[in-house]
Amino acid sequence: MNTRQYTVQFTESEQISIDYFLNNLHLNKAYNPENPGSPQAAVELQEMKDRYLAYRTGWRGIPEEAIERGLHDEFYVQMKQPPQSIDVETSALCDLACPHCFRQYIATPDKMITEQLFREVIDQAVDLGIPSLKLNWRGEPLMQPLLPRFIEYAKRKGMLETVINTNAVTLDAEKARALIEAGLDMMIYSFDGGTAETYDKMRVGRFKENRFEDVYENIARFHNIRKEIGSPFPRTRIQMVLTPETMGEVDEFRSRFTPIVDDVLVKAYEERGLNLEVYTGEKRKMLLAKLSQRTKRKVNTIPQTMVWERTEGEFLLSTGRLPCQQLYQRLMVAYDGGVYMCCNDWGAEHPIGFVSGTGYEDGMKDYDSAFHRAQTNSKGFELLGNIQLPVRSNHPETKVSTLEEIWDSVELNQVRKSHIEGRVNDVSACRKCTFMDTFKWEPL
Repeated sequence: MNTRQYTVQFTESEQISIDYFLNNLHLNKAYNPENPGSPQAAVELQEMKDRYLAYRTGWRGIPEEAIERGLHDEFYVQMKQPPQSIDVETSALCDLACPHCFRQYIATPDKMITEQLFREVIDQAVDLGIPSLKLNWRGEPLMQPLLPRFIEYAKRKGMLETVINTNAVTLDAEKARALIEAGLDMMIYSFDGGTAETYDKMRVGRFKENRFEDVYENIARFHNIRKEIGSPFPRTRIQMVLTPETMGEVDEFRSRFTPIVDDVLVKAYEERGLNLEVYTGEKRKMLLAKLSQRTKRKVNTIPQTMVWERTEGEFLLSTGRLPCQQLYQRLMVAYDGGVYMCCNDWGAEHPIGFVSGTGYEDGMKDYDSAFHRAQTNSKGFELLGNIQLPVRSNHPETKVSTLEEIWDSVELNQVRKSHIEGRVNDVSACRKCTFMDTFKWEPL
């Protein structure tokens, strides 16, 4: 078994997705030749294809090489690679209160990025040569009313790939058409459960009731509208988190969604801080016995980062940590202009720089507000009573920097160095991280 195991297993679907994008690249909104059909236009199209392939192969290839060579301070100088993706938090607001989400234990502001800041970030990203943009981080992007305009701006500036993760709760016909016409390239649905009973339990509405049938209809309608328009984009993917409730519904999940999305995937559950009991009953007894035998000591609890049920009945044991590939792949830009190194830093505890003064001028004000509203049971916070305030563990210089400066900053290179040298736990945000791709796994 390879040392690094990935929570999302693309297998053959990854190549299908790449081929799909390449075959339809002439319809990508970033491709806008002055003389369509001319030799120069053909050259421009091939250049875009080459750039896209470099991005897809580099997503894991670049960090693998950097880690193998032990690069941290010299990474950007030697490899001359910008981030392969930038995640811009167009909305930190979410309309669900899923019991397995970070939002259930870390105060998260109900805020949105301004159009001015978004445009400034995209301008920098394009100039830096970043090929891919995800228009969300901790919130639901469909809550951002300017989302189609944001996508259109990014495509017009030349961003090769635009992506959103969405719960599809508010994906009505109007939003569907707007996203397609804006040029969105990939839409990833988060949908947990192959049955209404499981989905309704795991995808709880925060402001009003959320129902399986309604969201399924939204996804099916999007499929029909895209077909009606005749657009190959956005390609659609649906992902389900594997929990005890969903583990037995994989086949039903796949059969239900295969006709209306392009790609159906399942991914590992990652503990979000509530210490949910993942293993119960006979399965828990069996695992405790195996762990006690393996570690030669009595084991009474099963930390989620100790055991991973990769597929039903296939258990892996973690034996240590690995350098995180995200440090060489992407940057996260919060709604206020704070910049972060990892999508799992939900509480924005480890900033590595700022592209806007708002990111340090407002400090924790928005987080304090969310915490107070939860403590006073304010409207929309009734299901978030257990949240705690995040604690900032890193304090970069309070100045506005460019994305390029932050990508090659002392702040980020220090973290890379800690990971390369096997000192992952020296970084507070990394020590608490449950991103399973960063653990060593072997069969249990």
